[in-house]
Amino acid sequence: MQDDDFDALYLDLMKEFLSTATPVQWLAVVTTMNYDNGSALPDWISKYPKLEPAVAKALYWYQQPGYFQHYASQDKVPSINQKGWARVQALSQRFADGNLAPATIGWDPANDLASPTGKEKHPGYDWTSEAVKGSDAMWAIPAIMLEAVPGTQPDIYAYVDEQGWEDGMPPHVQDELNAAMDGEEEDPED
Repeated sequence: MQDDDFDALYLDLMKEFLSTATPVQWLAVVTTMNYDNGSALPDWISKYPKLEPAVAKALYWYQQPGYFQHYASQDKVPSINQKGWARVQALSQRFADGNLAPATIGWDPANDLASPTGKEKHPGYDWTSEAVKGSDAMWAIPAIMLEAVPGTQPDIYAYVDEQGWEDGMPPHVQDELNAAMDGEEEDPED
């Protein structure tokens, strides 16, 4: 299977899964997926009309906006990262415009339970600590992106462990991708 075919299958399977997924499952995808697998799924998620604030904010922070703060505009960003810069800007604009679905779950960028620290007092990772401040920043992270989304924050770390997820995928998606790869190995190319 060619890389492009694999990427297309992955995107199709994830879009199909997310079409009926719960908000917790959406958050699990965003906080546990491998962002090195390309930008098609993060692009699709960032544009999803019914995107929940917790999912949108997690996607924003997992894109590492602090890195992009070193660049004044998209054209200054290395070409491989330009789509990420655009996603970060678009997600913060959706918050500014109120263009998100009503929140049903919470998520705190300063205490991300999907990335546990092992500390009792502050159990989740503080993404806001990565924000660039002062003259090193070409632009400031909007205040709204530093705030927690109100509501109960699910323990994604425990959820994906209990459900057997890998790289932001539920087991059935991983199984279908593995089957597609295994099927290719069995087909002779003569």
